[in-house]
Amino acid sequence: MQKERTSIILLLVFILGGLFSCAPREYADVIYTNGVIHTMDEDNPEATAMAVRGDKFIYVGNDEDVLEYANDDTEMVDLEEQVVLPGLTESHIHFESVGENILAAPVDVYWLPLDEMQETIAEAVAEAEPGEWIVARGYNDAIWDVDAHRKFLDEVSPDNPVSLRRYCGHATFVNTKALDIAGVTEETQDPDAGTIVRDEHGFPTGVLVSAAGRLVTQHIPDEPDLTEDEKLEALAMGSEAVLSKGITTVHDATGSGMNTVERRKEAYERGLLQVRVMDAKTYNTAMDMGEPLVGLFNDRYTVRWVKMFVDGSLGGRGAALLEEYSDMPGETGALRELGQNEDEYAERVADLLEIGFSTRTHSIGDRGNRVTLNAFERAMDKTGMSGEEARLVVEHAQVLHPDDIERFGELDIIASMQAIHCTEDMLFAEDRLGERAQYAYAWRSLLDNDVIIAGGSDYSVSPYNPFYGLYAAVTRKDREGSPSGGWYPEQTMTREEALKSYTVWPAYVEFSEDLKGSVTAGKLADFIVIDRDYFTIPEEEIHEINVLKTVLGGETVYRGD
Repeated sequence: MQKERTSIILLLVFILGGLFSCAPREYADVIYTNGVIHTMDEDNPEATAMAVRGDKFIYVGNDEDVLEYANDDTEMVDLEEQVVLPGLTESHIHFESVGENILAAPVDVYWLPLDEMQETIAEAVAEAEPGEWIVARGYNDAIWDVDAHRKFLDEVSPDNPVSLRRYCGHATFVNTKALDIAGVTEETQDPDAGTIVRDEHGFPTGVLVSAAGRLVTQHIPDEPDLTEDEKLEALAMGSEAVLSKGITTVHDATGSGMNTVERRKEAYERGLLQVRVMDAKTYNTAMDMGEPLVGLFNDRYTVRWVKMFVDGSLGGRGAALLEEYSDMPGETGALRELGQNEDEYAERVADLLEIGFSTRTHSIGDRGNRVTLNAFERAMDKTGMSGEEARLVVEHAQVLHPDDIERFGELDIIASMQAIHCTEDMLFAEDRLGERAQYAYAWRSLLDNDVIIAGGSDYSVSPYNPFYGLYAAVTRKDREGSPSGGWYPEQTMTREEALKSYTVWPAYVEFSEDLKGSVTAGKLADFIVIDRDYFTIPEEEIHEINVLKTVLGGETVYRGD
């Protein structure tokens, strides 16, 4: 009798346990059904439904099973077969510039043809006071039929000094008046880590590469600083702007100080800043902090990187090359001070690793990249850390020696690359590099060596629209479809790889692979709804994709018109 009673009790426990095990542990706040969901989760790549509770996904799967997570309080949303992607990460942006440029609306000469740029400068001169400086950013001489020369600025501004910063940020173009104010003549020596470009007679052309730009820009009167309220307003504007493009996380690559940390904390506390920000600091700031800040404001704000520089840009011939530029005999670019002292460089990276900070170093030329790989390797050797533990990042990695492509993989070094730069720089890259151009923006070669690539734009160098970057990665064409076969098309990414560079791979970079990057139960509910299927549309339409909705931590933060 006792035996039968025990058997009945065990049977009841089994039945009740089965019932409870089938029931969801929690009900959803919102359930989305009838969607085309590209999850970027290798174990569950496609879904039609997802359930969200609080700021996380609690279920991702099909329309039938998701209903187990519904109760009377659950909001039901029919996606009407619209396409869903994980929230996108912009892996290299100068975030404060987004809102500040919107707020300040400076003179804009971004990628203008020479005649249109002259017209824009002339209009600015007409509105300026006599002798007032005309300052702008964004010129790109690579799209002109002639070399940049001060005479083109003199034609429209003979009496007002003009200083234009190249779109890449690593060269300055000035007129004769600006050179005169700065006292720059044919006798002026090139500064360390900079070049005064000269004509055949030795006279300055008005183009000042890297540190040479400071010879002139130090004479520009300081513009009134934005007030703290204006800076907070700019953060709110920048947040709204990137969210409208489907960007739910930004990696700010500026390398700022503690004042920026305090400002961003206030912006989050006041509800002005919504997008997730992964922040970079200077070496001294990080060492003063002593440890990173991770996951503040419900995983919205993290500070765990330091930004460094070893060289300049390819377009401005400031990138440090192993051999001379093909279009400028004798010129190899310039290593910045950090790159000139590999011992100190490695020591700094090791110091940071020991207190929990990873390093992200701007390295463009093959020489610059080699110096950075050397320093990273030595720092990991000193600390005993593996690449997976350190997660060191080379920013740009634009021109690589074939031997160093393999080293990226061997050392587990991450490449943060801006695909859009390839389709902008292809206008001049072969002139600068000759045969070495085949190793420029070498995404396929890196991927074949198991290198993780994080995608971005380097705004305000290039537009931050992530679909421009995805299109460039897949096609290696400009947005007009040139060249027809793509520039070195053997280096393209697949659509899946390109999207990984904006989702799961940046999550790995920031040590957040268990928290974000894919539409997966247990991860943060960051996702976007777009107006066409990224994976099935013709590739020439990728850059035309529009965002219909952006959801951040379960909350809808943007709706398209």
